[in-house]
Amino acid sequence: MMSIKSILSFLVGLLILQSCSTSKNKTMWVAGYQTECDNDPCLIVNENESLDEEEWKTMKTPIEEFKFEAGKMKQIEVSKEKDQSNYTFVKTISSQIDPRIKLNGNWILATINGGNINKMVSVPTLKIDISAMQFSGNGGCNLYQNEIEHLGTQYIKLKNGLGTLKECANENIERDYFSTLSKIAQYKIEEGKLLFLNADEKVILSFIKVKTTSFNTALRGEWKTVEIEGNQIEGSQTPTFVVDEQKRMIGGTDGCNNYNATIESFSNVDLNLSKMMSTKKMCANMEIPKQFLAAMHKVSKYKIQDGQLILMDNNSKVLLKFEK
Repeated sequence: MMSIKSILSFLVGLLILQSCSTSKNKTMWVAGYQTECDNDPCLIVNENESLDEEEWKTMKTPIEEFKFEAGKMKQIEVSKEKDQSNYTFVKTISSQIDPRIKLNGNWILATINGGNINKMVSVPTLKIDISAMQFSGNGGCNLYQNEIEHLGTQYIKLKNGLGTLKECANENIERDYFSTLSKIAQYKIEEGKLLFLNADEKVILSFIKVKTTSFNTALRGEWKTVEIEGNQIEGSQTPTFVVDEQKRMIGGTDGCNNYNATIESFSNVDLNLSKMMSTKKMCANMEIPKQFLAAMHKVSKYKIQDGQLILMDNNSKVLLKFEK
């Protein structure tokens, strides 16, 4: 017959054994988008119970039995055995749309510090990729790109420094735009507009989403000008035209200087561009560059016919013809 002391020793040992093997449960938030870790998708998690503390980080090990849903931010319960490195999914506590998903895409500046943008200047653009944690665009003169240092459901911090910026001949608001961009602390999306706020919760920048349309693959490649408003182009001073699908821009050379512009809207027939930006080098003959840029400023439509790219104005008058 076992003594009371033996029984107590057995029970204490059993409790110790259970405590060693029992898993500990906790709650965490999983973002509605993923990032890349060593060529594999990784979850982005916040291990705090409340979203008031937005300490989001990349989780390089998967959560066993958890099914990720793009666009859905979930609060979940997970367990973890002491001898395991991975969490195991237990249950979903709550699920909601992740507001950060709406940040993705191409945007064009609508207001800066409460004032509307003068359409006579080159309008800055912004592209956001939350999975890569990057932002990029055109400041109205220079292309820029950098990292998003922090991204919460309300707060955002962009990394300072946009590289070497060159001077451009066109009128622009780039200096004010970059200065204001560095003051961003929060964001909202209201009625289809992206609003950036400073630390005092004042709206300092607002953007309108650029409608995405599949590019006509026939536009790809470099096109050489063969005609400007009915006049044939001959010789080595030939302007070119190139479409950059990823950056939603067009560019090339006008026969002397490099130029570019943002594609503000695009369809199977329409091609609306921002104001042209170009370098300001002087060449011996500036006649063709001037004619080319003057024609480009009027472009609003296009078509591809008999192997030629034809750019037209709003009344379908032919402005420029190109061949590959």
